[in-house]
Amino acid sequence: MSSNSASSGSSGLVLHHLELSRSNRILFLLEELQVPYEIKHYKRDPVTRLAGDDLKQVHPLGRSPVLTDGVLTIIETNAIVAHLLTHYYDPARVALGPGLGEKTQASVDVGGWTQFSEASIMLHAIPLFYALKSGACTEDGSAGIERASARGIKADLAYVEETLQHNKGQLVKGYEFTAADCAMLYSVDMLAHILATRTPGWRKNLGLEIGPATLAWMSQCKRRTAFQAAVRKEGHEGQDWLSSFFARPPARKSVFRPCIDLHEGVVKQIVGGTLSDTDSTLRTNFVATHSPSHFASLYREHNLTGGHVIKLGPRNNEAAASALSAWPQGLHVGGGITGENAQEWLDKGAEKVIVTSWLFPSCQFSLSRLEQLSERVGRERLVVDVSCRRRGDRWVVAMNRWQDMTDMEVNKASLDLLAAHCSEFLIHAADVEGLCQGIDQELVQKLGEWVTIPTTYAGGARHIGDLQLVDRLSKGKVDLTFGSALDIFGGQGVTLDELVAWNHAATK
Repeated sequence: MSSNSASSGSSGLVLHHLELSRSNRILFLLEELQVPYEIKHYKRDPVTRLAGDDLKQVHPLGRSPVLTDGVLTIIETNAIVAHLLTHYYDPARVALGPGLGEKTQASVDVGGWTQFSEASIMLHAIPLFYALKSGACTEDGSAGIERASARGIKADLAYVEETLQHNKGQLVKGYEFTAADCAMLYSVDMLAHILATRTPGWRKNLGLEIGPATLAWMSQCKRRTAFQAAVRKEGHEGQDWLSSFFARPPARKSVFRPCIDLHEGVVKQIVGGTLSDTDSTLRTNFVATHSPSHFASLYREHNLTGGHVIKLGPRNNEAAASALSAWPQGLHVGGGITGENAQEWLDKGAEKVIVTSWLFPSCQFSLSRLEQLSERVGRERLVVDVSCRRRGDRWVVAMNRWQDMTDMEVNKASLDLLAAHCSEFLIHAADVEGLCQGIDQELVQKLGEWVTIPTTYAGGARHIGDLQLVDRLSKGKVDLTFGSALDIFGGQGVTLDELVAWNHAATK
């Protein structure tokens, strides 16, 4: 079950690396030290998720990480970190701050943070992780294990955030990066992934959030060349390095996501390609007599979660706010979202914000803007809308009400890049949006092959049969919205009762 690969020759160091384990941080540190080593990969049992007998041949416990150095065998993460810093750190070759054992505060802090990553953060996070995996977590965070874990986690996160703020982004004061950052990143990011699986209400009840300084520090660590090399050797290049721990298993079926499309403050269904800066080309299928808050309340009543409020153009802010007020923390809001106003909409009650055009200044994708927004509001509260128009056999992201083409093609590579910084995708097939003539089947099938995070498709849907088709084509990985609240009442061959029944059957 194991496989070997060499790194820059051989020094006698061998990292026995179990997939999806704390060994990730040792791999990161070895890359930072720039010391020759060999890596031997070990797979988890697909049923028990434990290491196989092959790792037990290295050490009887069969746990990871294990580092062998010639005749020496070192177990336990912190012991391995100490061994590497003591015997393999050369400050003349790489800059990783002070070594261990010096009688300085910085040296003490390197050792302290290394211990803190395991003895505090992971100590408090692991019970919550097991509760999550076993289904013992509650919707409101009221379980004893959740409350007990949260007390320690809250204090841990506050300490990290305050330190980073005081040290201007540095974990160890006076040093941009040290071995302690390698150790701490894994623990904090593991905790961030755990929290991202829970609702905003759950996190609020327990007082658990990752602070902005901590998010910025995490992003900076992940941009390091050594980190990228470690992720590549782990086998997760182009992916979130901990995603496999928390990958959302495909739903048994795709589900319906409601959508409230707003134009001039009114709920409408608009033919996507006709929306422009003027009303001269605008075509609509339906104009609602009900208010946005009416639809939001209706969706809340029937627990149709993950819905979108989309502001199509100006003069929609008041209408969008009324929908959010009718279902606080129950809807995502998009349309004109920027780095400057995203938090404002979250404060108004949006569960998540949806962004497109702001990520493409002058129609050119800006990774720095995406990173900035993700750090500011949190990856788990950000949805990226990669609505697109077909160009030959490709799909190209379109912005500004789907009128301007960008430099980004929708494909696996681009979606993997975006997925590292957001929690969901919303994808309008703009060429068929609002036409009620059928979905873009090829795009839906491709999305089922490409996406690794929750994704909602919109465009062309007519009736419940299209939801069945999306489920089949995407193998349950892509959800569907019928483009507007009005489809439920507009005689388009689908009823609210049908959609509620479908979602109930798909998620029970």
